[in-house]
Amino acid sequence: MTRVETLSLPERELVRRCLDAAVNGPFFPEWEFRTLFGLDRDDVRRVLAMWPKTDDAEEQGIAVVNALNNLLGYPHGKSEAWSRYVASAPSEVAAVLAKWTGDCDFDLSNKGYFNRLK
Repeated sequence: MTRVETLSLPERELVRRCLDAAVNGPFFPEWEFRTLFGLDRDDVRRVLAMWPKTDDAEEQGIAVVNALNNLLGYPHGKSEAWSRYVASAPSEVAAVLAKWTGDCDFDLSNKGYFNRLK
């Protein structure tokens, strides 16, 4: 079973919204995107376009973990945009991220944020 297959349909939709927010939203400046994601914006855009399918599971995993993790932990200060793009509580995003990573002891602290970066 793939990681995508472990997610319910609503959880897959939440991931899709988070990928869209990362690529098209105001959360991450272009100059810092590659540093934050380990991928270019176009790489994450490709993952989004194919979601939930993929031809590169490793790239998909990096994009998903870093999109959800950075939306939760990067100090973007865009709470109004969050409700437009993500439309789920941060706790729901954290729960899906924990499920994706298999992290039973999910740490929402700054240390947890940095430990999850791929």
